Amino acid sequence: MFYERVIMILADGAREDVFRDLLAKGELPHIEKEIVGPGTLANGITTFPSTTGPAYFPFLTGCFPGTLNVPGIRWFDKEAYASAAKKMVKFRSYVGIETFLINSDMKPVPTLFELLPKSFNIFNSVTKGVTKKGNLTTLMRIWYWYYAHLTDRWEFVDKEALTKVLKAVEKDFEFLFVVLPGIDEYSHLAHPHHEKTFEQYRYLDTAVGQIAAKLKNQNKWEGTLVWIISDHGLSKTDTHFCVNTFMEKRGLPPFYYPKVFHRRGKKVANMVSGNGMTHLYFKNQDGWGGHATQKEIEKIDSKVLTDLVKEKAVDILMVRQSDGGVGIFSKRGEASLKKVGDKLEYRVRTNDPFGYTNLSGKWSGSEILEKTKDSDYPDAPWQIASLFQAARTGDVVLSATPGFDFRLQYEVPEHRGSHGSLHREHLATPIAVNVPLTQKVFRTADVFPTTLKLMGKEIPSAIDGESLV
Repeated sequence: MFYERVIMILADGAREDVFRDLLAKGELPHIEKEIVGPGTLANGITTFPSTTGPAYFPFLTGCFPGTLNVPGIRWFDKEAYASAAKKMVKFRSYVGIETFLINSDMKPVPTLFELLPKSFNIFNSVTKGVTKKGNLTTLMRIWYWYYAHLTDRWEFVDKEALTKVLKAVEKDFEFLFVVLPGIDEYSHLAHPHHEKTFEQYRYLDTAVGQIAAKLKNQNKWEGTLVWIISDHGLSKTDTHFCVNTFMEKRGLPPFYYPKVFHRRGKKVANMVSGNGMTHLYFKNQDGWGGHATQKEIEKIDSKVLTDLVKEKAVDILMVRQSDGGVGIFSKRGEASLKKVGDKLEYRVRTNDPFGYTNLSGKWSGSEILEKTKDSDYPDAPWQIASLFQAARTGDVVLSATPGFDFRLQYEVPEHRGSHGSLHREHLATPIAVNVPLTQKVFRTADVFPTTLKLMGKEIPSAIDGESLV
């Protein structure tokens, strides 16, 4: 039997451990009854950077952000910046009005909205392929976000999302994608284990109960595939580390958001995503035109990379190498990785920077996931390799230590929860679906091909995900 339609409920920022704990305590009864009981609760491993927007791509395209050349919610295109001909793609921040450019910025690949044309979209900015009638929150999304930002009433947005879902399911549809931002926003404003955050998990459960009841009343439930998904987890933030100040003190004045019109004399661009990771792009002797490798950066400042690694806030430092690979540094040790065909060559130079044991060698993507899935950095080498394939990825990428983030100024209100990094707290997400699946740990990119397979549709080639059925 193939499913006639699919609903994806994206609980932005939901942590896998919190979700499981509330479920075990009986606080998510509708999710238990309608989804997990007859189906599956799995540990999803999201993509890097683990941040809203780019981490939606795997669900909608089966591709990682690096594959689509959109490596974060903020990025800097060195080649475009150096070219007078390229006007609109020099740098980007999807926080604000530039969010509408994310669809044209991404590499053209089929989305579920295009493969399942009778689609509806609610409060999601990745809308490539959605019709005007199908996008139920085209412009109002910005106004809802602005109102909630000023009032801290994110539960209001979640309630509006449910109202729109209940109206949409009355229509003939193949695909409905809805974002509930409340968990993420209250995790930022308070922290991931705050009671206000837990309330939005419970509201997610209420929403699932009402959606299931509505579909049953319409005799649509049996033919509907329902996913509850999350794009990233979050960790409590105690300390803000300002990368901009760090660079300024070294005589490397940075270009960064929101000061995008103050670019004269800048020697580095700093583009933060989710506050738990950032891209650094260095101006070298040839200007901004090409990527700077570790050796080139060390000619600019011989100690900038080693001093960054020494900072408590910096957990993992990744830097481009002259052979096309990536050097990985932490206080634990050093390693390098490089894509060789369809495999990843991972070599430990001293001690393993992630704390892995016996990972040196050449591995497939499935082998990397299997060997690292229970670690503090699940799938990290594979995700790093994918990210650095993107031309817009920085020369250096930093991943924050849990408890720290990389954004101090211009963060109003102050964020007390962060995400974006390679740590398990950010990468591990809950995935629940009303279908029994044998695999209990898989990448979020696997949701896309699995959905198409369960609906009897052809799966596009050259994607990062794999079908689980």
